[in-house]
Amino acid sequence: MLLTINTLLNDATVVKAVIDRTIALGLGEIYWKRYLKFEQTGSRTFKTFFGSVTGVTAGSIIDKNSNKPLRNRRSLGSGYGEVAYLGDRYQMDNDRLDMLQSLIDHFNSAKTADQATAMNEIIDYIVDDLRQVLLAPHKRMDIVLGSLRSTGKASVTLADNPEGIEILDIDLPVHLITPEVADKDKFITYLKGQVEALKTKFGLFAFMEMSRSTFNKSIIGSSEFNATYKMIFSDAEVALSSGLITSEMATKVFGGIGLPGIKINEDLVQKADGTFHQCFADDRIGLYQSNDLGKMMWHTPYEIVDPIQGKTYTRSEGGMYMSNVRTEEGRFMEYGAEWIPNIINPNKIVIFNLDKMNA
Repeated sequence: MLLTINTLLNDATVVKAVIDRTIALGLGEIYWKRYLKFEQTGSRTFKTFFGSVTGVTAGSIIDKNSNKPLRNRRSLGSGYGEVAYLGDRYQMDNDRLDMLQSLIDHFNSAKTADQATAMNEIIDYIVDDLRQVLLAPHKRMDIVLGSLRSTGKASVTLADNPEGIEILDIDLPVHLITPEVADKDKFITYLKGQVEALKTKFGLFAFMEMSRSTFNKSIIGSSEFNATYKMIFSDAEVALSSGLITSEMATKVFGGIGLPGIKINEDLVQKADGTFHQCFADDRIGLYQSNDLGKMMWHTPYEIVDPIQGKTYTRSEGGMYMSNVRTEEGRFMEYGAEWIPNIINPNKIVIFNLDKMNA
């Protein structure tokens, strides 16, 4: 069979091979998958529950002749979520199409025994084009979840959604704590006291997360940390001075005084204008009971149910589709998805807002 650009990009097997190659090469980590798993919803609007029971209540000790006390399951707060529509259109430029055509010509002229190698060269070349399409909605959800985890809120505005619309606005019922300026000099003691007080309501926290800037400024940069906390490393006493301390070393110190371990979040996502967005906000410290925060709800896009004539569709996880079409204006790649994070226990998340303390 004679291979052409049209038959190549319309071949679901080839597109899947490119997707598999992209994933295998690790060309763009998907951050939100550390915390959520896909779950399908039959409707764009779905019911969500806040305050799911995470612990097991201790059983009652009763007299052998007495009746068992009646227990009631704690009621769960509920609300409704709605999936967000995601989609972009990319035009393949003529220079890249010319190069792709050269690779296809090489494939068509190659001997049968050499065509597998020639096809590999084609797949390697178009990986970057399809990588953009494949990862774009995931990168948007990286931004949304990073904002939810560090501030309890997420929104998409016209400023960071060019030619899009302002539609996304989420406000979770997280437990927010705002230290005062007076708490700055003894912030480690303040943090320890707050965590101890929170145990009776929230239980134990697995870790606390912050940006690199917050770690440097508010943890190892605090006068109390450097003046008070010391640790024995390799049988030598090392003063924990700013600039020389890693998060692993600080975690050892914090473990010794009853604080959760530290995770430094340095996730970055490139925006349409070429700049990079920091997913986890500065001056925020989040405390979580586990990495398992909930689900990424997905719904089948309408275009899959009622496809547009002339387009070829390839499905990916989470109901996402990728398509390509040739028009008089050029050749275009598109994607569509309907996703939204559903945090199962937002009221079990504690966020320290350090804006006032660091003002």
